[in-house]
Amino acid sequence: MTDEERAYNSEEFTAAASTSTNPGETMAAKVGVAAPDFEASNLDGAVIRSSDFRGKRHVVMMTGAATSPMCAFEVPAFNQLQTEFDGKGVSFFLLYTRESHPAENYPAHSSFEQKLAYARDLKRLENIQIPILVDHLDGRIHRAYGVWPNALFVIHKDGRLIFRSNMANHGELRQFLDDLLAAEKAASEGRVTHLQYSERVMPHEANQATHRRVYERAGPKAFEDYWAKRPQNRNRWP
Repeated sequence: MTDEERAYNSEEFTAAASTSTNPGETMAAKVGVAAPDFEASNLDGAVIRSSDFRGKRHVVMMTGAATSPMCAFEVPAFNQLQTEFDGKGVSFFLLYTRESHPAENYPAHSSFEQKLAYARDLKRLENIQIPILVDHLDGRIHRAYGVWPNALFVIHKDGRLIFRSNMANHGELRQFLDDLLAAEKAASEGRVTHLQYSERVMPHEANQATHRRVYERAGPKAFEDYWAKRPQNRNRWP
């Protein structure tokens, strides 16, 4: 492994940025400009490129890993969203990144083959129906967009990044996609549209049952690492 690969694949739980920090400052990809180009392999080894969708389809990309509770919680809703929006010109992907809670059963990645195996486990364990792309061992796509365990991005078919969130929220995404498609329909019918830019910061409730289930899957170290960063929750949450 290179130094960059080792640095990215932390062996410890990395606590999220302080709530006093603007999360937008922690995300490299910016809304309103060209999204970072990417290419990654799917679970069958085929290479998928962002340019494959240029001028054709919008792209929704959620990040996740076998040890990400928030990813596991969002999967059922994202499976449903793919069913609803695939025929409307929207493609969904889960980008497999690094282990957010590396532990005995799913330690930090030391090879791409290991990372690929974990991605296959995640697909089976959570019944993921959206295509999974496996990021490079150095996390170059994750780092180019925003290094959060369950971030969410929407790339317009013209190549611009038009939505980003450090935490995926299926309800918010559904509303955004409905609004996006409604605006496209209005424009195609010759109606006047305005360009809107929005930002917001709000609490995102964590699901305790899913966190506990995924920590147990990862191994006892996942609990200990979390409690070391959040001692007030020891033996209480998750």
